[in-house]
Amino acid sequence: MKKLIISMLAGMMALGMMAQDGKFTVKGTFDFVGDSAFFALPDLGGQTRAVTGEMLEVTFDLKEAKYLTIGRWFTGRSNEEKGDIKLPAIPGETLVVTMDADGNKQLGGSQFYVDYNEAKKVVEPIDKEGEEFMKVLQEKVAAGVSEDELMDYYQKNVNVLLQKLSDAVMGYIKAHPDQDAAAALIDDLPEELEYLEPAIALLSERVRNGVASNLYKEKLDHALKEAAKYGQKGSEAPDFTLMDINGKPLTLSSLRGKWVVLDFWGSWCIWCIKGMPKMKEYYAKYQDKLEILGVDCNDTVEKWKGAVAKHELPWLHVYVDMEDENSDNPLELYHVDSFPTKIILDPEGRIAKVVVGESPAFYDFLDEVLK
Repeated sequence: MKKLIISMLAGMMALGMMAQDGKFTVKGTFDFVGDSAFFALPDLGGQTRAVTGEMLEVTFDLKEAKYLTIGRWFTGRSNEEKGDIKLPAIPGETLVVTMDADGNKQLGGSQFYVDYNEAKKVVEPIDKEGEEFMKVLQEKVAAGVSEDELMDYYQKNVNVLLQKLSDAVMGYIKAHPDQDAAAALIDDLPEELEYLEPAIALLSERVRNGVASNLYKEKLDHALKEAAKYGQKGSEAPDFTLMDINGKPLTLSSLRGKWVVLDFWGSWCIWCIKGMPKMKEYYAKYQDKLEILGVDCNDTVEKWKGAVAKHELPWLHVYVDMEDENSDNPLELYHVDSFPTKIILDPEGRIAKVVVGESPAFYDFLDEVLK
């Protein structure tokens, strides 16, 4: 997969160097904007025209695919008004849009937009589910429900929605691997390599390096940079030595021979604690092949030891003393700034996977490599 991504990025760079100037035209009726609209592309400025439901046409000089923003100039904006609309802009293509007063849109024009209109239909129902999910979550917050109940509701629903979204996008790409609109649909996925890489791999080579590939390039670049913060997959994990919960020095490299999970956590981290029961389940399931090293961060020693005892965490534990400048600091070594972060090392001490947050991807990977 890594070779495929590098090859794809090289192809995109070559494509960018060869790109010709093109004209991108957007036209249609935009009832949702009221009496004044703006059309904007990054780095190209914006154009404004008064509209009253009549046909409007705007043309941009465009070298590479970008996202077009269609919105309104607001005077006395109310919270009830609809937000801006984001649509792909492709050099040499024409986008025809019809939008009603509620912001509902129908896309047409050149073949890319006919295809894209159909592609978006697979994710729109999930987007609506997500909006309803957030609405219920806000209602729960307003009603003053407990933090535990909020977290339970969030955890039970957000992963289901993300999986539905991933399945929908992957399903469309599998059915249309040679369609440029399929590349544009990848931007609907979360900004994590575990979602982006499999989707990109399904695209034909032409589409991976095609006219729409730039639409997800920024998201992919950011995801790759995030992954690189912890070291490239397959690179040797930085070693460190810290005091364990019994006051004895523990060196990471001494654990080689088993798969190792570096679990960066803290007693104050709600999602870290929420994930502990399932972590305990997997530790018991794979204990002969797996070691977990809990790396406590931003706690006092008392709170650290208290949390380990309270939650009955059976694996190894070390403590990061943020006040001790002479002590090893794995947060800096692995550039960790989100909690929980789980870094999985293979038996040779190489980085195999990084999972930020409480995600099913962590457990799926353990099942994959340990079964």
